[in-house]
Amino acid sequence: MKRLLYIGLALLLAASCGPRIIKRAKMERILADMLVQDQQIKLDFDLKKQADSCLVYEGIFEQYGYTTEDFRRSLAYYLKDASRMEKMMGEVAEDLEARAKEAKKQAFQEEWRENFIRAYSAPLDTAVYPRPPMRMIDSLRLRYLGDSTYFNASKILR
Repeated sequence: MKRLLYIGLALLLAASCGPRIIKRAKMERILADMLVQDQQIKLDFDLKKQADSCLVYEGIFEQYGYTTEDFRRSLAYYLKDASRMEKMMGEVAEDLEARAKEAKKQAFQEEWRENFIRAYSAPLDTAVYPRPPMRMIDSLRLRYLGDSTYFNASKILR
């Protein structure tokens, strides 16, 4: 009886140490990170020369606490059901769109900040963004009591 218990525990231990299925939400984040990594490599020629396709994603898997074998097993599991995989890739696409939107927002804010600093750190006579000459406009109107005529000051100032 003890022998069966030990064998059962050994089998459970061996099964738990093997590759495991990655949960759907984490798998979606991993796939999104992998696609971002692919784009970075594609755009940087030096990275493209150095990138070993077998090792490129190891850092991503380690970041989430998984191995390459875990990912392969999970991918095979999710690919068995095409509709589930299609939904996952839709979520990945939405995640990437949100990341791109946030990156554009940050780039715009950084560009605005740099332009602001450049404009206000330049000497006044060599301002980066010269201001157009201002026209004084006044729309003061006076009405004389007992009379229906108006005095429009803005016509005089033009």
